Amino acid sequence: MNNLRTDNVFCRSGLAALSELNDPEYQDIFSSLEREQYTFLEREPEFRSNEYRWPRDPLHDFSRVWEYPYVYHHLAAYFKTLPQYPKPVVADVGSGVTFFPFSLAKIGYQVVCTDIDPICKRDLALARECVPHSPGTVGFRLIESTSLPFEDSECDALYCISVLEHIPDFEKTIAEMHRILKPGGLCLITCDINLQPEDGLQLDSAQYARLMSLIDTSFVRVYPERTIHLANVLTTRTSPYPRKCSTPGAARMACRLMKQKILKPLLGRRPGRIRTAAPHLAVLGLVLKKGM
Repeated sequence: MNNLRTDNVFCRSGLAALSELNDPEYQDIFSSLEREQYTFLEREPEFRSNEYRWPRDPLHDFSRVWEYPYVYHHLAAYFKTLPQYPKPVVADVGSGVTFFPFSLAKIGYQVVCTDIDPICKRDLALARECVPHSPGTVGFRLIESTSLPFEDSECDALYCISVLEHIPDFEKTIAEMHRILKPGGLCLITCDINLQPEDGLQLDSAQYARLMSLIDTSFVRVYPERTIHLANVLTTRTSPYPRKCSTPGAARMACRLMKQKILKPLLGRRPGRIRTAAPHLAVLGLVLKKGM
């Protein structure tokens, strides 16, 4: 890890800064990833299922506009420090079906995507047949239990992009990420941070503190967290690609009320809070390694 650079905009942990989107090195990576996604979307009719639920243009999203270049930079730099044979293995934890694993495979990684959605297995298998990704590989393993589908210390690196904030009990996931990494392996985590705790979204201040404590117990920070001015924070409101989420109408609100106040108690589940406005989120990036 000592060979990693420390002199550019990505060499830090902490909240994403809006000003970083103007940095030349960021813009070079983002432009390259835009071209990669364009190629991927051109072939989309050949592999995309109608049932796929997630955004089909994830790069142009409030947080992914920063997260993908951030993760790509660190994985590209780390690849240069690794033996080239056999090809290093990187796990995509909670992958969905996007262009990003194919971009990493072009560096030379064996990318293993993981998700709980079996549709991802089908779509990625078809995408491998038509989306360029050599000299590396893109594979998929379905998550069918609370364990990640890898052997102990199987992965040279892993990344988890905007997933942990959607897992209420993330202790097991953090432990599994630690288990599957090789000693000294690179771990890249990004999370959406809730700036309005009263709306009931994940990663309010208490959950954030719990998550950071777990991460610091399990991993070593490669780069320190850098403080940025509040006016410079990349959020759902300041991003060049703000997240669109309109206030729900009366009929939708009635459905949500019924689900939270009636259906969940009948099923023995605890009701959640009902969000009535667009979320206000920032995004956090962490560069970590597993201890030797």
